[in-house]
Amino acid sequence: MRAIGRIFAALIGFILAIVAAALFMLAASVGFMPAGPADSLWFWSNFGVGAAFTASYLGAMALAPWAVVILITEVFRLRTALIYLAAGGFLGALPTLGLAPMMRSFDGGPREIAILIAAGFVGGFVYWLVAGRMAGIDGVFLTRPREPKDGQ
Repeated sequence: MRAIGRIFAALIGFILAIVAAALFMLAASVGFMPAGPADSLWFWSNFGVGAAFTASYLGAMALAPWAVVILITEVFRLRTALIYLAAGGFLGALPTLGLAPMMRSFDGGPREIAILIAAGFVGGFVYWLVAGRMAGIDGVFLTRPREPKDGQ
């Protein structure tokens, strides 16, 4: 039963991490301020739609590599934030290295590359906050069977 709870925690953590990374990427790219007061509604509606599309694209790109990270950290009970930050940063750097699945090589400028890597850090940190701090907790994986007590 605990394993099912960990699966749900990992799924919710992944979704929230992707949304946070997408919001960060959009905010770092276009900012949070509309051009004028009349453009406010248009800006925020475009920002919301852009965030939804960015999150769906990031989710599709990061699902397989992040599933491997989740599996490794759950099995070996790796709970430190540094692991998730490093994994997120590495996944953010994959397009610049030409290794991203279903994506052509990214040849943007240093600002765009920094935004991608920082979005990976944000996603990794959010995942750690939601699900990574409790990875493999309560002996879901790698546990020995309980030994029977003397009277039983």
